[in-house]
This record gives sequence, structure tokens and C-alpha cells, in this order.
Amino acid sequence: MKLSYDEIVQMLRDRPERTRTYEVESGVIERLPSDTPACLRPMDEDEVQELADYLRVAPSLLHGPFHVVDHTCSSCARTTTFLDFVKTAVDARLHSRDTLRSVLTDDEAAWVTVRGQDGGRPVVCANCGNTLLGALKCGGGEYSEYSSGTYAYA
Repeated sequence: MKLSYDEIVQMLRDRPERTRTYEVESGVIERLPSDTPACLRPMDEDEVQELADYLRVAPSLLHGPFHVVDHTCSSCARTTTFLDFVKTAVDARLHSRDTLRSVLTDDEAAWVTVRGQDGGRPVVCANCGNTLLGALKCGGGEYSEYSSGTYAYA
């Protein structure tokens, strides 16, 4: 069952106990509060290529634009990208690589992960494995640390 805009907004007001990903109706992501505050930056072509390589898909098939929290790993100085979030989810077996490839390339579906009262999911640097702390409460924890044309973390 796809969730409506009103259902997602209600979850953002009264967050569920656990962080969870939901399929949403068409147009929901575009209607969510702005996901490009000052702490998010657009990913460049090389970063999109890196994500595409990991997902084993042509970059032109990924539905951007991709925005990600402006953060650098304190251990290896790698700039945080969408790949960190994707690889963390695959390595933790929260989602498969095939599922995430589909989420980021599907013309027909859109997904929103709603941060629960559990505080969200930890993210690990794709380069060195360091847990990325402190960077992942973009906008005061109100909205997204990363988003694309078919996905948002709220």
C-alpha cells in the first residue's frame, strides 16, 4: 500500500517508534518540505558515477538530482555522498543492492524513509568504515540528510 502525502506528514509530526521506509504515492516527495537546506549539497558527476558503479547501473538511469548532507568523514576525510547511505543499508542487510538499484531507477515508484523515535539509522563511511557521527541531523533533525528524485529521508 502506498502512503499519501497526508499520511507521511502525520508521521513527521508524530514519528513512529522505529525508522522505516515506505512506498509513497506519486508526487509526495515533491510536496514534502524543502529538502535542500544550507547543509545539503548537490552531488557532482563523479559522485553520481561512483554510486552508479556500486549499483551496477548507468548513471543516466539514476533519478536525480541527488542531494546529500555536506559532511566529511573525520577518519579518512572522504566527502559523504549518497553511496555512504546506500552501502551502509546493503552491508547492514536492511536492503539489497538490487532493491536500492530499483528504488533509484524506477520511474513508477517513490520511497520515503521516516526517521523514527529511535533516532534513525547509523551511517558508515563507504571508504574506511568509520561511523559518521554528528553530520546526520541536517536542518536540526527536521528533514533529509539525502534525497533523490525517487527517494527521501525525512
